[in-house]
Parts: sequence; structure tokens; C-alpha cells
Amino acid sequence: MNAAEFKAWRQNLRLTQQEVADRIGVSRTTIQNWENNTPIPQTVDMSCKVWEHRLQQENPAVGPLTLIYSDAPMFVDPYGPRRRLAMIQQEPYPTNAAVLARVQQLAGQPNFHNPFVIAADQSTLWNLPELSRVLRGEDEEAPTLTNMLRKAAKIVREDSANFVRSGAGWPTQAEIAGRQKDIIAQADLLERFAGENLPAIARHQLAIEDVFANLRQLGLRAPDALVSGIAFALSVFDRYPLLAAEDMIVEDGNDMVLHYKGYEARFPKVPMFPNKWTVNLCSNDPRLLNKLGGNVVIDGRSREDAIAKTKEHVDELGESPFRSGSA
Repeated sequence: MNAAEFKAWRQNLRLTQQEVADRIGVSRTTIQNWENNTPIPQTVDMSCKVWEHRLQQENPAVGPLTLIYSDAPMFVDPYGPRRRLAMIQQEPYPTNAAVLARVQQLAGQPNFHNPFVIAADQSTLWNLPELSRVLRGEDEEAPTLTNMLRKAAKIVREDSANFVRSGAGWPTQAEIAGRQKDIIAQADLLERFAGENLPAIARHQLAIEDVFANLRQLGLRAPDALVSGIAFALSVFDRYPLLAAEDMIVEDGNDMVLHYKGYEARFPKVPMFPNKWTVNLCSNDPRLLNKLGGNVVIDGRSREDAIAKTKEHVDELGESPFRSGSA
């Protein structure tokens, strides 16, 4: 590997010279020298090839990527009862941070099995065992929302004394200490968000954005790669909102059942026709029964799309005065 190849390798992975230096265990000056035609040791050449896949996994900006999974177990028991064949699902995402957020969101749902993530060149970025480690929280370097928030908090805290000083005169020691204290308080907020579960983090989206805005006002920028990665991950929850407790979907035989605003919406796990879902609406609220038209055909490319449009249909019918759990 010559200097040009080494530099192209680093840039293709979207890594800074310091990030490569930290991983290989050398100084940033050494990386600069290697990129300026200083001979590169053969061991470093070999290390680059070994580390390349892992560095891609740790980079929140790698993409575009495609999440592939099946909506039922792939294994078929030859001695068990016959069941429908699993269907393969594909979902495109712009970055690694976004696709991992979606995997975490889908984890545990009855129609999510055997996931893996591929890149545009058809190579596998994440396989099933690796994603399982991510879901269990064992991969602390994977760009999940929790990990990125914690990394951002750590970097902000460590750099709290290196903020941009502005104003007519040089600040006093008391003013410097006060500014540093305010920066550390923002880092503490990021750490607190990271300690919550995924639905809670998604609900804190505006508060997280405020933290990064506050840091800029205090003269310190969080790393752009982490801020961008967090934004991409949170955008997944705008596209696929997490279900509230009253909107929980349960599995009942061959049907999926959604409880929403006093209604029960029952629809099959897989549509009989492409993009067409037959939804049966019913309710225990007598005031709503005369509003029901029996089965309703809902357009939707995915089950999530069908759920969203079913809720829109229910909203048009009118909200139940007897919400779940009310007297």
C-alpha cells in the first residue's frame, strides 16, 4: 500500500487522520507522514485490511444500506404443521446509524426475523450474530443512539475547557469556570438521555437538538459525525413512529390486532393482494358501532404504512369517548 492508496483507504472510510491513528496506535503526525510518501510498514498494510470491515461498522455515516429481513422464521419443520412461507422484506436507509435504529425498533416484533444489512456493492455490513450483539447492548462501538449519545457526552465533557471565547475582553477565571460548568451540564444531559430506553430517547428528540444548539452558543461543537448520526437515527422514528401503550399491536393467530381510540383493527400479517390490506374494524363502545362499515380496504406498501393509514381512517370516524382504561 503506497501513500495515495493509504489516503484513499482512509477517506473512503470517512475517517480522520486522528481516528486512524487512535485505532492503529500511532500519532497523527505518523499518519500524515504515511500520506506524504513515508514508507508504510507491511504490518500496517495488513492491519488496514483486517480493520476495514470493523471500521465501517463503527462509522455512523457509512451508506447507503439496505436492511433485509423475513416476516416469519425461515426454518421449516418437516414434521410440524404446514404454515405460510416467509416473505423477504427490504428497506433502504441512507446511513449506518439509521439502519441500526430501525433494527432496534423492529427487534422483538413477531414479523421480524433473520435480519442482515448489505451495502451497495452487495457486501454484508452486518450479519445476524453481529446484529444480535448490537441488540443485546454488547457492541459498545456500534453507532446506536445510546452509544452515540454517550460518545458525544464523553467528548464534550473532555473538551469542556476548550470552548471558543468571545466578547470584547478576555473572560475572567470565574467566567471561564462558569462556562465550563454549563458545558458539562449539557454533557450530563446527553448522558442522561443515553441511559433511557429507546422510546424515551425518541421522545426527547427536540431536547437533544436543544443540547447541541446550546453547546454551539457556549462555544463548543460536538463532533459533526456524531451529531449527524444521531439526527439520522432519530429521523427513523419520524418515519416509523413508535407505538404508544394504547396503540400496541398483538398477534392473534394469523391476524395482527391494533387497539386504537376505542377500536380494534384486525388485519392479516401479509396482504392477500400487493399493497391492499383488508382491515376489520370493531369496537366495544356502542356509540361507535353505527360508524363502522365492516371491512375496510387500506392501501399500503408495508404493514407500518397500513397501520398508519388505518389510524387515519379511525381519526376520520371520530375518537371514542371511552378510551382504554377509562371509566
